[in-house]
Amino acid sequence: MMRLAALAAVLAYTGGLHWIYISLHDYGGMPAWLSAIATLLLASYVALYAIGALAICRWIKLRLHQSATPLVVAGVVTLMEWLRGTLFTGFPWLSLGYLAIDTPLVGFAPLVGVYGVGFLMALTLMWAAQSIRHRRWTAFIGIVITLTSGFLLQQHAFTQPVGAPLKVALVQGAIAQSMKFDPAREAQALLTHLEIARPASGPGGAQLIVFPETALVRPWDLTPIQTREAFHRLTLAGGSSVMLGLPLRDADGYRNSLIAIHESTPPGEFSGRYDKHHLVPFGEFIPLGFRWFVDMMNMPLGDFQRGLPVQMPITVRDQRIGVNICFEDLFGEEIIRPLSPGLKEDQHPTILLNISNLAWFGNTIALSQHLSIARMRAIETGRPMIRATNTGATAAIDHYGRITDQIAFGSPGLLFTQVQGMQGITPYARWGNLPILLVSIVLVMIQLIGRFRLRRV
Repeated sequence: MMRLAALAAVLAYTGGLHWIYISLHDYGGMPAWLSAIATLLLASYVALYAIGALAICRWIKLRLHQSATPLVVAGVVTLMEWLRGTLFTGFPWLSLGYLAIDTPLVGFAPLVGVYGVGFLMALTLMWAAQSIRHRRWTAFIGIVITLTSGFLLQQHAFTQPVGAPLKVALVQGAIAQSMKFDPAREAQALLTHLEIARPASGPGGAQLIVFPETALVRPWDLTPIQTREAFHRLTLAGGSSVMLGLPLRDADGYRNSLIAIHESTPPGEFSGRYDKHHLVPFGEFIPLGFRWFVDMMNMPLGDFQRGLPVQMPITVRDQRIGVNICFEDLFGEEIIRPLSPGLKEDQHPTILLNISNLAWFGNTIALSQHLSIARMRAIETGRPMIRATNTGATAAIDHYGRITDQIAFGSPGLLFTQVQGMQGITPYARWGNLPILLVSIVLVMIQLIGRFRLRRV
């Protein structure tokens, strides 16, 4: 039974992460056999936490008919999910809570975050098993109460509107990854981005125009002056602000960054920046001992420097834009740092912005998965999330986690939308993961103490 469950976990995570193979083989030039092995190893590593949760539950000797079993199982699963999202810089992709994004359980996200939603999902699944297998009416009532509470919480606004809505234009260039870092095609990629954005820059157009991650592949100081001035001209016709992703070169090294250009910014310069803090292993830094692995890939990879854990939002009109880059939005505990009660409310972001380039993974399920992750962050924080990506998902998400506008995956386009900024602090933004972790630890400890007492009798 244990072996079968372990195999099922590995197969499930391999299916959910199969797009890693595309980045390694199709774009990285790594041999097919090694790309397949690397993908399988990653899936196996991720599956270890689910297998570990099952092993712990078996070791504690939980029985399905016991009334406390659903709570203890949910606690064990939650702690293992949190460990997976924390150890070795963390990889919380495919966390259990994201499966509940379109269910009433997501109503609890502003209270307890994605790990708390995962706890409740495991709990309701165990109650469902008890209801079916052992006809436990108390378990059925627990399901009804939990789902009803979640539905009611979905109707409640934990944050309030602030300032005037911001007119935003999000650029999706759909630049093929195979040509993105090709010097011969660099000028064409830039022209594509500028042509897509041009309709947003006139009178009555967007107040903020956003280009995706690595819209420019050269550092700003190495970018031709005419290119830098082209972005500045977008701000002049209608008084727009422009944000775009690119590497920045500092005295201590390179950073994966976003810069902001306003109408008042001197031509060729920028007025604000955000530097990515949570870097991707193998993509933005090379773990010790794995240089040989990276050398086998035909990718422009290297060691980037980290940005500060908390960076001030970038002000555009009445709104303050809190930026995150690529997979940084997987980490809810990091997204809420700028919303700390220790900071003044007028320093809190009112709109969240993610810029990404998932072209490395093709037109796969990775794009939809990342969109669900962004929706969860919007619900947890009570903030709208806007996303400008190279191939998808470029979208606008309101503070309830609902997708209000979106560009089709893999298609070039310009998304015009109005975004209402929000202020206030949700319980999750105030307390983070601490409450659900404490509940999980207490449940598991009570069960362990009871087990040891029985052994002594």
